[in-house]
Amino acid sequence: MSMASDQYIAYFPDYAHSLCQRFVKNTTRRDALPDIQFFLAHYRAFPCVLKCTVGKSNDLYHNASILHYLHSEFNHEPKNDVVIQKFHQKSKQFYATLRLCDLQNGIIIYMKHANLVFDVDNPNNCIPDLMDDYFLVSKQILVYHLPDVEKQAHDVAREITKRIVFLRKTLRLRLICSRPQAGLCLKCIQLRKPLIYDLALHYGEKFVQVHESILKNLNKTDGHGIVLLHGLPGSGKTHYIRYLIGEIDDKSLIYLPPDMAKDLTKPEVLTFLLGHPNSILVIEDAENIIGDRSEQVLNMNQAVANILNLSDGLLGDAIHMQIIATFNCDLTVVDKALLRKGRLIAQYNFGKLDVNSAKILSTKLGFGVENITAPMTLAEIYNQEKEEENDTLV
Repeated sequence: MSMASDQYIAYFPDYAHSLCQRFVKNTTRRDALPDIQFFLAHYRAFPCVLKCTVGKSNDLYHNASILHYLHSEFNHEPKNDVVIQKFHQKSKQFYATLRLCDLQNGIIIYMKHANLVFDVDNPNNCIPDLMDDYFLVSKQILVYHLPDVEKQAHDVAREITKRIVFLRKTLRLRLICSRPQAGLCLKCIQLRKPLIYDLALHYGEKFVQVHESILKNLNKTDGHGIVLLHGLPGSGKTHYIRYLIGEIDDKSLIYLPPDMAKDLTKPEVLTFLLGHPNSILVIEDAENIIGDRSEQVLNMNQAVANILNLSDGLLGDAIHMQIIATFNCDLTVVDKALLRKGRLIAQYNFGKLDVNSAKILSTKLGFGVENITAPMTLAEIYNQEKEEENDTLV
């Protein structure tokens, strides 16, 4: 007997199963399951559908965690599911690429096109499926349901969306290199985008608005201006830049190493940068080239002048280059011209997290709160394990 209401428009209690099946095109593909046909056969009604689709390209639903939830909440047994499996050569095991789960309450879950990934961030502490580091994940999961159980289906869908891992993104940064007798060139280097799931938790509530302003301006076509990030060593400036790189669309990011920062005074460097319009120049440890010109030697004055020209001068109007500079000194020593309205996109002073914020982040990272007794930098929070190892060795 079907659970569908007699008032449901897509309920066909008097139709033979074979007639219901004619409403749906039969599938002959080996990489698909007859999901709609299955629902029709079981409930004698067409389903309503909720689509659980990941919000970002690197978000992935962890299938095993979802199955664990379905078992604990609905006493669902995965051994009763309809599955299509593939063989994983490395682990010599089969895994389900497609799975239909009937909860026996008017809800059927369809886990589509699952695959195994291993290079993931795992903030929810999901348990790996194969070989201690492989996770079986899906990008889309469908929740089929009868209209009478819509609220329960929505609750199930919300729970599904909580059970995710994050595929690590590889970022590309272009490093300025000097070749003997061949001049300057760009070499691509790959970075991993750090998992920052909550900017406010890492950097404070005030920083969220600053980040949004930075991102909006750096993503502008033909933009200009400079971003100044300063503060204590280990406070997360470089960590944030890695994250920011992954958020910028359709622009080349050029990295000027600290040992080459002084070379901004050289005409050949300026000429080289002119060949890369609409780019973003990243300068770390820029203390020696952004200081007040009234207290600098001549060649450092030229470096400040070149930064001004690239970010907002005549050259800036021509090549639309933006600049991100980091430094550890106080903002008061920076040349005032770099801070002028219209030229400065944003500046932010990175400091230590207060005790409460540090405890929340430390707990989220799995360290607990035992070591948090005073304000801490991000580096101190992230490297607690290393500090404990050093303490043991002493």
